[in-house]
Order: sequence, then structure tokens, then C-alpha cells
Amino acid sequence: MQQTRGQALEVRLSAYIDGEIGEAERTELDAILARDEDAKALFERLKAGSSFGDTAFEDFLHDPVPLALVRQIKQGPGVNPKTERIAATTTTVRHARVWPRMLAASVALLLLGGGAGFIVGTANTGSEPTKLAAARGWLDDIADYHRIYSRQKEHLVEVPATEGPKIETWLAASVGVPFKVPQLSGKGLTFEGARLLVANGKPVAQLVYRSTEGEIFAICFLKNTTGPQAEQFDESIRDDLGMVSWQRGGASFVLVGPSSHVGMQDIAEAVAATI
Repeated sequence: MQQTRGQALEVRLSAYIDGEIGEAERTELDAILARDEDAKALFERLKAGSSFGDTAFEDFLHDPVPLALVRQIKQGPGVNPKTERIAATTTTVRHARVWPRMLAASVALLLLGGGAGFIVGTANTGSEPTKLAAARGWLDDIADYHRIYSRQKEHLVEVPATEGPKIETWLAASVGVPFKVPQLSGKGLTFEGARLLVANGKPVAQLVYRSTEGEIFAICFLKNTTGPQAEQFDESIRDDLGMVSWQRGGASFVLVGPSSHVGMQDIAEAVAATI
């Protein structure tokens, strides 16, 4: 336990909040708070700042681990980036407890004021929900579809793989993009079948594959003559899903699979070369 007698009241109250003082000193501070309104107001500000700081760092601890770290962890032995990240964060939390509580309280009040202003501004802008909806792209829709359909056991696809030629004719006519079903057995993926989806108001073809570990992957594509036609691969992550997208020949493509899979871009390159 700390001895804070003789130090500034802010220091003593901070130690009080952290439970780092003895019972005798706690009783003394309780008496001060009971009779001194200024001390009580200071105590409330410090407590609010402490609560704000603890909540902020707790939220940080639950942030998603970046895609590169997830894959490095999956690959096997060596330094575990996730463990390093958590350890570093824990150290940061420990140091955060010695921040001046008045600063934390000021930040909390500033954010509360800014949040109130944002709410008022939003209430006066009736078109904001429409703008947010328009900001969603077709990849967001594809991610939502994949999370639902990849969990299906008996109805994973709309048309099974045994009807391969029919799938190619049907989806090419529906989507407006000629293609051949890629054979990805060399990548450990078995073709399961296909679905017709709608994303961003356009028909989308979905070709579904299953890995030897039972993980579900999908190749999705739609006609797109207005966007950039660069063939570079763009890799991104949406929570538990990894996505590799590209454009070619007036169409947009994306490979979707578990974010922990280390060969997403290799599979995407194989698809782009054969589809």
C-alpha cells in the first residue's frame, strides 16, 4: 500500500480510486470528501477519467487481430504476434494508470461534447441513412452472403457441381460474364456447385468450393464496365473473412474464404488464370 500523506490531493485521490492506500488513509480521505465539496467534485472528475481510460483500453484489447498476424499465427512455430500484441497492450494499460487523471477526465468531457454535437447534426440531416447505405459496396454484400451460406449443410449451393455445363450456361446468361468453372483440386479445393446472388443491385455468380479441412471458399463475379479495369489483386479482411478482388474484361471478381488461410492470393491467381 502507498503512503500519500503530504502529497497533492489529486495524487491522493488517484491512489484512493486505484485501491492503493491503507484503511487509515482511506478513512481520512472519506472524511475530507464528506465535508469538502471542491474535493468531492475533483474526486468525481478523476473517477470519470479513470473509468473512461479503462473502457478505452479494454475496447482496444478486443480489436480484431490484423490479417497478416492471424496468418502468421496459423503458419506454426516462432514468435506469436498475437501474444506479443496482447502483452504490449497489457503493459500499455499498466502505464496508463499513472496518467494524470485530470487529463483523462478532460478527454472524456471533450468526447462527450463532440458526441452530442454529432447526434444533433445527424438529427438535422434526414438523408444520412441513405448516404450510409449507398456507401456499402458489392464486397460487403458478398461477405454477408458468405457468412450465411457457408454454414448451410444440406443447401450449400443452388445447383450442384454435377451439373457443371448447365452452371456455366445459366450463370453466364444471368450475369453477362462468360466463364469456365476453375478446377482447383491442385489447391486442395473441391467444386461443390453454384448460386445466383444479387449485390449492389446487380446479379452475381457464386461458385462454391470446399477445402480438405471442410472450410468453404467462393468465387463471386459480376459485370462491371464502369469501374477501373486494373488486374492488380486487392487483398482485404472483413472480420473472419479474407477477400482477394480484381477486375478484368469488363467484370469484377472476388475470392472469399477464411481470413486465417495463408494461400488466398495463390488461389486467386489460379482462378484469374483459368476462369
